[in-house]
Amino acid sequence: MSESWRQPVNGVNGDGNHVREANLRFYSSSVPGNGLGAYNTHPIYITVEGGAQDGVAKCMSGGKVVILNGYNNDGELVDGSVGKSLAYGATGGLVIVQGDADSRACIRLSGADVVIGGKIKQPLNDHLGFIGVRSNVKGFLCEYMTAGRVLVLGDPGPWICAGMTGGVLYLRLQPQMNYDREAIRRRIACGANVLLKDVDDQDEENLYELLTTYADELGRGHQPSEAQGCLDLLIDWRGNFAKLVPFPLQVNQEMSQE
Repeated sequence: MSESWRQPVNGVNGDGNHVREANLRFYSSSVPGNGLGAYNTHPIYITVEGGAQDGVAKCMSGGKVVILNGYNNDGELVDGSVGKSLAYGATGGLVIVQGDADSRACIRLSGADVVIGGKIKQPLNDHLGFIGVRSNVKGFLCEYMTAGRVLVLGDPGPWICAGMTGGVLYLRLQPQMNYDREAIRRRIACGANVLLKDVDDQDEENLYELLTTYADELGRGHQPSEAQGCLDLLIDWRGNFAKLVPFPLQVNQEMSQE
């Protein structure tokens, strides 16, 4: 898949109107309010070092919205998280969130690329119940998703992929944190028509594009070690990742393997 968010087609936005390139960057633990980057389009690129509230990149059709950790008053990199409804209904462009996302991220996603980099900080204990309280995405990830690519490097939370009919969700396996395929299955919404599969040759390009793009943004955000950690995941990409796809994307159900 091509990275169409990188530049506008023929220098115009989706309405055929010429748009001047804009690069917006917010520093020093900025936290913009609701709707940051809503209806964003080519060639508008937004980067926040801090965090953001609800509705980030809602219904965006192009461009780029990146939320990274920001320096606090003590000189420490913190946050990088967003509120509810990240990339709701987004049809194109790139969205990166280094931290966590609240509930309903990527609802009705229809073509955008999304990376959520929040990390699992201690071994999971699902026997405690209330999975969403401790997860990096708080619930309903990729509900009604129809197209696009989503990569989650931490715990995707409960009730994922309800009503998902297209696109792909990549999940990082971390058995040392009690996050394995069985843990993923416990997070799939009841009745979700999706299949958990190993990644294959067709996924290598997707993972390469998503991880290298994320690493580039981390590097520009003064985090070279974090960037290298992302690139290191590509060394054993087959062992590090699994994917969830809707059943209709399977060519031959009889030959599918989990």
